[in-house]
Amino acid sequence: MKNRITVMLVYFLLPVLIFTGCAQIEETLYLRQAEVTGPIVAPPIHLTDSTETPSFTVSPKFTFNTKNKFTGDVEQRTSYYTRDTAFIPLENSLLWDIATISAGIDMDFALSNKFAITFGANYSSHSNYSNWGGNIGIGFLGYKNETAFRFDAGVQINAMQYDAYTVVHTRVTSYSGGVEEYISFYHDIGNSTQIDPYFSLTYNTAYKNWPLNIFINAGYSIQRLLNFEPRTTYLAFGTYTSNDLRGSSTAGFLNFTPGVYFSFGESNRILLGSRFFIETLIDKGNPKLFILPMIQLDCRL
Repeated sequence: MKNRITVMLVYFLLPVLIFTGCAQIEETLYLRQAEVTGPIVAPPIHLTDSTETPSFTVSPKFTFNTKNKFTGDVEQRTSYYTRDTAFIPLENSLLWDIATISAGIDMDFALSNKFAITFGANYSSHSNYSNWGGNIGIGFLGYKNETAFRFDAGVQINAMQYDAYTVVHTRVTSYSGGVEEYISFYHDIGNSTQIDPYFSLTYNTAYKNWPLNIFINAGYSIQRLLNFEPRTTYLAFGTYTSNDLRGSSTAGFLNFTPGVYFSFGESNRILLGSRFFIETLIDKGNPKLFILPMIQLDCRL
């Protein structure tokens, strides 16, 4: 009831100010708790060999996550929370329900023996939530004496489901100097889509007479866990300022992947490895280390 009265007062005040003069509206947002569902998005792995270019490689892949829960702290401390007696906080202000199994397909279009364009799609399903994502990037590669190095950079498109509690503090200053302040509490449930960067370095051997070759991939990726606005309509005029203090809801992963691969036929190979992801940005994040066994099939068309 208090929230409804607050919103009604704001809607009543703004039209009045339109007819009486200009006003400055300052809005501050605080995130107090969030539950999100979705996968850890793993950047693609592309190997390099002596194949003549241009060439096109399709890579179906499968990843298994050994841990499916992550907790942390995203709360922005504020005295406004004491006014909401109906809210029951969780032990941790951030709870991430992580998809256990992810599948996808990556594509690598090597335009020359130095440059490639990459893109791909990913799918995961967990806790009655299905997730589609993707990636697009570029690669710089080099091959010499049966060894290869490659640098990849790009962006990943990631969708997450969220259940978040937000506080909005609105301060309205009229042209005459009068000040009105309102506090509103919001509970939003929905899906958000983020576009985040990644980069990686890959080393691999490419001896044709070896039954097995090795690869090592390492890099860093950013993954925002939610991206939303409280569900309300603002009638802005005069000077409008919005300060988003909803805390850190962005994960950063330092990743390292050792593995082996073996070739069969002239244009196919199977990659086996384990991906180690270390989270670096979320306050009080637990656990910090995730291990994701992977299998990937490279088919050169």
